[in-house]
Amino acid sequence: TPSQLATLKYFWVVAALILVQIGVGVITAHYGVEGDGFFGFDIASILPYAVVRSWHVQLGIFWIATAWLAAGLAIAPSVGTEPKGQRFLVNVLFFALVAVVLGSLLGQVLAINGQLDENGVWWFGHSGYEYIDLGRIYQFALMAGLCLWVFLVTRALWPALKRRDVQRPLIVMLVVSTVAIGGFYFAALGAGRHTNLAIVEYWRWWVVHLWVEGFFEVFATVIIAFLFARLGLVRYAAAGRASVLAATIFLAGGVLGTLHHLYFSGTPTVALAFGSVFSALEVVPLMFLGFDAWENWRHTRSTPWMQSYRWPIYFFIAVAFWNVVGAGLFGFMINPPIALYYMQGLNTTPVHGHTALFGVYGMLGLGLVLFTVKSLRPNVVWPERLLKFAFWSINLGLFAMVVISVLPVGLLQTWAAVDVGYWYARSSEFMQTDTMQTLRWLRVVGDTTFALGAFAFVIAVLRMTIGRRAACKA
Repeated sequence: TPSQLATLKYFWVVAALILVQIGVGVITAHYGVEGDGFFGFDIASILPYAVVRSWHVQLGIFWIATAWLAAGLAIAPSVGTEPKGQRFLVNVLFFALVAVVLGSLLGQVLAINGQLDENGVWWFGHSGYEYIDLGRIYQFALMAGLCLWVFLVTRALWPALKRRDVQRPLIVMLVVSTVAIGGFYFAALGAGRHTNLAIVEYWRWWVVHLWVEGFFEVFATVIIAFLFARLGLVRYAAAGRASVLAATIFLAGGVLGTLHHLYFSGTPTVALAFGSVFSALEVVPLMFLGFDAWENWRHTRSTPWMQSYRWPIYFFIAVAFWNVVGAGLFGFMINPPIALYYMQGLNTTPVHGHTALFGVYGMLGLGLVLFTVKSLRPNVVWPERLLKFAFWSINLGLFAMVVISVLPVGLLQTWAAVDVGYWYARSSEFMQTDTMQTLRWLRVVGDTTFALGAFAFVIAVLRMTIGRRAACKA
């Protein structure tokens, strides 16, 4: 349909933001070994650490959200119908999204470099809080865009909601999770300009945990369940049960799970303990769904039609793997109260952050990009070598980045925090020792592998969306 084809440009934005995020990520990591330089170049005078650090996190959220928004807009008319004026509104949302991304990134640079007054920093600059870094004007704009997205997806799915067939429970869950993603970012408004820091942290973690880790998880589980069911990898009944189980665990445990983040807000220890346990339970449904899909894939991968969607399925299976390892194992490693006391803010935190945010949501975003592009251009030939290299390089690079460098640095910091004190674990005296410098330089191995895979993925997507339409070999 016209609106579905209009979503292709969203994926070009995704490709651009991935490359920029990797670039600022390289600079961010290098700050740790050279201080204020980049291989001798005075990078700090142009892009201070606070800028690239904010951009690195914010760009990750932006490109993942863009991929998800585009996938929802492209999938909805296939399930329901193409409403009148849908293409126009899809284009409006696209340009609004570009304005929010570019405006907020520019505002953060101006704010950090002291080029905005107090009012300008609050409204157009940098909030000072990770994940809700955007100036308040851009937060309003982002929420308006999310509401428009909910409206567009819901009205396209509405005819399918009226049909009482095997798909209906999954479609209901898809609509509910869509509304939740659009609505729960409003928690960012709970933090005002002069709100007490403990209260700000409370509402910020509503966004980080309930919006990103909670309802993003629900949407991830539902969308993968729906796509696997459409592809015949799992039964609609099994997919529906997994989605309901996921929503039950996320919604019943998600609020309690948020509490494990609030260590420095005066939260009682018993609340932290409940929070850490319930947070760890959130990875269960997607793990079983991914395992079920893998078992079915082993028996049906020889059929020609299945080969047409093998690369999105590979990325979806990677989502299940990283959900268990990144969100589950590495998440629970830092969640219990005693662990939080010694490990909060050390390199064990980015271990969880990279493997959960990119490993789960990023992999899902990449899989949704490939699935949607293939659906919109069914005759396009997969660039096999590029995608194979991209898939394995991204996954192995992420694994190497964590296991070879970030995790050992975090564990040594934890030992230093227990043995001497938290202040020492973060001090330059400890972080600039020969051992720590060597471990941080070793991150180049994983980072380079990961970056090469991301470049290959971007080239593959551009070839599939801009290149000629060829007959599909499968």
